[in-house]
Amino acid sequence: MRIVLDPWGGDYGSQISTPYEADTEETTVQALDEEGEQSPWKPITPTPVTLPIETVVVDGVMRSDAFGMVEDEGRRALALFGSFAAGAVSINAHVRIVQERIVRLFVAGGNWPTPENVNVAVGRGGSILCYHGFSAKDETYEDLREVLVNEMRRAEAQVAEALTNTDSLVLADGSLKFFGGASSVVGVIKTIHKLYLPPKRASLLGRLQPGQRTPFFCIESKRKNTGYRMLTCYLRLAEAQPIELPFAGLVRLEVNPSQREHCNVSEVFNQASVKVRALASRAPKDPRAPQNLIPIGGLERRLRHTLGDAQLVLRSIKQKLRAIAEENASVIAVDRLEE
Repeated sequence: MRIVLDPWGGDYGSQISTPYEADTEETTVQALDEEGEQSPWKPITPTPVTLPIETVVVDGVMRSDAFGMVEDEGRRALALFGSFAAGAVSINAHVRIVQERIVRLFVAGGNWPTPENVNVAVGRGGSILCYHGFSAKDETYEDLREVLVNEMRRAEAQVAEALTNTDSLVLADGSLKFFGGASSVVGVIKTIHKLYLPPKRASLLGRLQPGQRTPFFCIESKRKNTGYRMLTCYLRLAEAQPIELPFAGLVRLEVNPSQREHCNVSEVFNQASVKVRALASRAPKDPRAPQNLIPIGGLERRLRHTLGDAQLVLRSIKQKLRAIAEENASVIAVDRLEE
């Protein structure tokens, strides 16, 4: 028996959540052989003709500020106070953080009617955090957190689209499922949940050298209402150590198929491969190395800071809810006196 390790720090989960066997029984997402790159199935060493003037890396962070419940005349549903921030790092002659966006939501589950916004005063300075009322059909805290994640991904997509131009390469952290059909953004997926390749083709992943990628291929989801189609390839950032998972150090890149109408997709993947590898982090400085790109670490720290101190925010939410409870109790008492 051989035991190998995932090089990511345990607090960050795993970069791999599949045993690296083809999920042949999964029919929701599948590879389409007829829509791939017209080249032999062997490693490609990217040699882009040109490189973009500017590289933009987009990411977001989220936080569950408080879990709760809404009640009304015997009806109840779980609720969540949540915050997220999205932003980007622009890299050209200078490195700067741009397009920061902060959103706070009060999410009520169980198809609860959209609740009113909740304004929370924080600190002595009187700063007001507005949690916008949001209704969801979901009924568990885990699913409500997923609602928050999805809204964050949409905000990231908005940031990325706003920064897209002909002189820039925009790299988004994660899949492009929330992007528009004509998006020119390249998705960088650092956690591999599923292999889309049959075993014979998947064997190529173990032969990739650092900096090499697979030919791109097309994947398609036929899930009702949320289906999508993407062009994708695997890129090796670093060689796996003997005691590590055999496919450690891989990322998956995504491009929207519509880009075939506007540009050479092979060139886009080559440009992205070179830039992503150049921005790859190093262990042990980053526990998610090499997949967590260097600019993302600094961006995430900045975005978490903009969300405010978690304990202070939680105390402020509790104070706000106490004030609401006292106000409601006073109203009930007055109504009873009038009766």
